[in-house]
Amino acid sequence: MTFPLTGPKPTRRPKRHSFRRGLRTAAFVAFALAACCVVSYCLDGEKLRRIAEHAAPSGELPSRRVLALADWVYHHEGFRENDRYFVLPRLRATPAQVLAGGGDCADKSRLLTALLREIGIASTMVMCFDRRSGAPTHTVVEAQIENGSYMVVDPVYRLWFPRPHGQGYFHLLDLRNDPTILERRLDDLLVVAPRRSPLRSYNPESAVYDHAASINWDKNVVTRLLYDRLHVRYGNDVYRLPRPVILEEPKLFVAAALTGLGCVCVASTVIVRGSKSRRESPTELRSKFACGL
Repeated sequence: MTFPLTGPKPTRRPKRHSFRRGLRTAAFVAFALAACCVVSYCLDGEKLRRIAEHAAPSGELPSRRVLALADWVYHHEGFRENDRYFVLPRLRATPAQVLAGGGDCADKSRLLTALLREIGIASTMVMCFDRRSGAPTHTVVEAQIENGSYMVVDPVYRLWFPRPHGQGYFHLLDLRNDPTILERRLDDLLVVAPRRSPLRSYNPESAVYDHAASINWDKNVVTRLLYDRLHVRYGNDVYRLPRPVILEEPKLFVAAALTGLGCVCVASTVIVRGSKSRRESPTELRSKFACGL
């Protein structure tokens, strides 16, 4: 003899509740991964700071420290493009990965700016463009030195531009306005450059400074509109505006993207919960309130 089972039937969890729980989980994971990226970035920075302080001891003029670090990056590892990357190939190698495996002009310039940043010297990467096609062809670094002035250094060709009679260094705007500065500097250095020096492969027709800038303002419609606004305010200094650090530090870029994703998930949770509350009747809301829900 069998007896029918009695008691309340198990109820399924509402889909909306499960969706909110999934959003909360996604937000937690995104924030946790973002925190890991930031911690990893800070650890890399500590390593770079020790190297920078050893290669360019404090107490020297900023210009001497810039030259010391540019020379160190020039001699460190090779000059082939670093094929490592962080999460996405488009983000390219981190400064720590360039430190481990070397790299091309963009890689070494990224490493140099990171080293300078760790010892408190403001700098930014600068792109050179081909005279005929307008495509970016080479990357160097402009750093701010003593007396509020600037200097350009090339960590791949071991190239910088001293003014005559020890009057400091030529900066980006000088090189843009006077192409002969590059020509004269190359002529002087090639006389004494070793046979295997990378400087002997320098192409003065492509890696030129006529239109050099820290940001490719001709990249798209948005950058061109932004250039029009900023040029009115900053004049020619718009060509040396520092590139956002987040664009040159892949770990910070990924951390920011994950943080944004986490915020979207949190906002979606609030929206879904608010939508459910609006659909409930006043009687149900009063009942939940009375029960402490």
